[in-house]
Amino acid sequence: MNSIGKIACVGAGNIGRAWAMIFARAGYDVALYDTDRSALNRAMTAIRAGLDDQARLGLIEDASAVLRGIRPEPDIDRALNGVRHVQENVYEDIALKRRVFAELDQRAPKDSVIASSVSSIPVSQFMEDLPGSRRCIGAHPVNPPHLVPLVEIVMSPSTSEETYARTAALMEAIGQVPVRLNREIVGYVLNRLQFAIINEALHLVERGYVSAVDCDKIVKHGLGRRWAFMGLFETNHLNASGGIREYYTKFGPTIASMLNELFTTPHPIGPEMIETLAREIEAETPAAQVPARQAWRDRQLAALGRHLAAMADAEKAEKKP
Repeated sequence: MNSIGKIACVGAGNIGRAWAMIFARAGYDVALYDTDRSALNRAMTAIRAGLDDQARLGLIEDASAVLRGIRPEPDIDRALNGVRHVQENVYEDIALKRRVFAELDQRAPKDSVIASSVSSIPVSQFMEDLPGSRRCIGAHPVNPPHLVPLVEIVMSPSTSEETYARTAALMEAIGQVPVRLNREIVGYVLNRLQFAIINEALHLVERGYVSAVDCDKIVKHGLGRRWAFMGLFETNHLNASGGIREYYTKFGPTIASMLNELFTTPHPIGPEMIETLAREIEAETPAAQVPARQAWRDRQLAALGRHLAAMADAEKAEKKP
């Protein structure tokens, strides 16, 4: 594989490893940096296994070629030398991220973008006051990033439009799907949508309307089937022959009555609730079987990704004159 540019991934945890694989399989030369050499060794072992899995899943052709594009690097200056993009992946801690971003802003090439994989903290809290804040941005992936392509691009008040454009273009070039968050909000959009549903589900389970297992079936075999290839509003749009205007006009009163009854107060997730969920969910998948189930999840996501890609290609072909 011929390198098309240099990328630095800072932090060799699960997310840093995934980003390294994503960038490398797109043809970039990746320096994976961590202060802990043992963490780098563990990361490279996990990356090797992960790339082998991706080859078996049909996501890449040559795992060895991709692996050669990833270099474990314990020296920060060597890791940052000549990079066009830095992807930070340290723990979700404001003080730590402030220290790391201050160092990256000082050491990284001045024409590089510095992006954070932060998942919930408003990015202005650790990048806003830096001299190079205009080139700093959030790029929050979805776990597992190498199989779920969405990336939330989060701008601080100082982030430049050029930085956004470069980051979004890079994400698209490596096969990810960037979405722009126009304003900062705690938790961002994906997690807020996810936990709004989870909050309602916790109430429904606790009050005996449905079991935790059956609640999962509703999402897996009902909502999720549509949401795999359609969004919330497109689903509404296609649920009425006249589109979304007809849908909300026709079903508005019914929707309003449901919205008025939703459990909008946060549900406490205490020991009793945790025990209820664990008892029901672990009856389906014991905790000891989680790693095997994670592998099953990855196979399902890979198969779904191949199917959706094939459908997209077929749709493009149909639209050609």
